[in-house]
Amino acid sequence: MNVQLFETPDGFGPVARWVYRRDPVTFTTELTTLRTSPWPSDRLLVAAYDGDGVVGAAMQMADGVLLVNGLPPSMAKETALSLAPTRSDLAAVRGTHSTATSFAQAWTEATGTEASVAFEETLYRLGVLTAPADVAGAPRLAGPRDEELLAGWFDAFYVEAFGSVSNPHASRALVAGIPGAGGRVVLWTVGDEPVAMARVHGCLLGMSRIGPVYTPPAHRARGYGAAVTAEAARQARGMGARDVVLFADDANPTSNGVYRRLGFLPVGESVQYAFTPRA
Repeated sequence: MNVQLFETPDGFGPVARWVYRRDPVTFTTELTTLRTSPWPSDRLLVAAYDGDGVVGAAMQMADGVLLVNGLPPSMAKETALSLAPTRSDLAAVRGTHSTATSFAQAWTEATGTEASVAFEETLYRLGVLTAPADVAGAPRLAGPRDEELLAGWFDAFYVEAFGSVSNPHASRALVAGIPGAGGRVVLWTVGDEPVAMARVHGCLLGMSRIGPVYTPPAHRARGYGAAVTAEAARQARGMGARDVVLFADDANPTSNGVYRRLGFLPVGESVQYAFTPRA
């Protein structure tokens, strides 16, 4: 067994096709992350091999979290040992319970760090859409005039949902890159005022992911989040998606309830571990 690093998604392409493209729903985050252009030179792309060829892969998101959904638990130790000498500052790992837990255990042994659960999520796929009725307002697609609003809402979402440090500059760059990746943002408006948003990722291999979905605190508990999510699902299907998916934080029963009532069905789970120096 051995582990190989790649510098660009182009070189990593055959690995991605073997590991990720066979199951676009399970690997929705990996596939959308690979659309990042240009690819940052310090972001990890990792392939694991045995005597028969590629057996797994891992890759980093923009926030530095290592996605190990596609890395078999049997390869966790060797991968951790290969990365530890040069990437000992790895902040977090995310994957299914089996893949992420195996890697987290291997990483703490290799680096002397500690791992703790940051959050757990459920992956949902849309069945029959049941849009909410009698929600005030109407949808529209966001345009250039909305970019500053969207940047603020994206920033607020990541701070609230994941405890991220506010980074308006990164949020502006994220918003600016959405059209180029084939995506769009749906706004729910009341009068002329936007009150909620949902990002729709570009359709890829028949799959499109919704998220983030965000309603500012002043506009919550009025059905806007459900309404904008339903419209985002319609947009995704209009873009050709057979599978419309999204993630929901297990610690947020409200959002999980909303998505289930809209017709989303649970199809997977994930957990993120954060690494900190051992006390």
